[in-house]
Amino acid sequence: MTGTRRTAHLAVLLAVSLGLSVVERAIPMPVPFLRLGLANIVTVYAIITMGLADALIITVLRVAIASLITGTFLGPTFALSMCGGLAATLAMGAARTASPPLGVVGVSLVGALFHNLGQLVVVAALFAGVGPAVRLVPLATLMAAGSGLVTGLIAMLVIERLGHLALSEVPGRLEGQA
Repeated sequence: MTGTRRTAHLAVLLAVSLGLSVVERAIPMPVPFLRLGLANIVTVYAIITMGLADALIITVLRVAIASLITGTFLGPTFALSMCGGLAATLAMGAARTASPPLGVVGVSLVGALFHNLGQLVVVAALFAGVGPAVRLVPLATLMAAGSGLVTGLIAMLVIERLGHLALSEVPGRLEGQA
């Protein structure tokens, strides 16, 4: 992918992830911190079709821009989002390059789990200490299973329909995605 085409593709994916993030914030949830992670569909798509470096760029920019828009930049919510996002993206990159590599849903499940665990590290460090954070691990794991499955299935559908648009110059990139 040429530099200009890659930059344009990253910009479109960033815009989509920001849009999904805004839409998700508008959906009322029974528990304030319980979110499906719709913007992570874009991160999974980027991991599968473009690679870890581009997925990290999208994650960092999405969290930074969203926090600027919502007025939480450099606050506790920003720390939770950035740590969760980085942990998830790095873990998804590792899962995708494992031998054998995980498919789309597997990558998404790993990402959801590590997103929640990354946030619990921040909770332990900034708010509650290690004990209370550790007690939240079972709930965080259960939530990750549900959200990772849903976002993974959606990402798989998106990749099946749009993956070829991103990869016309990167043959074989989508192997092992199921």
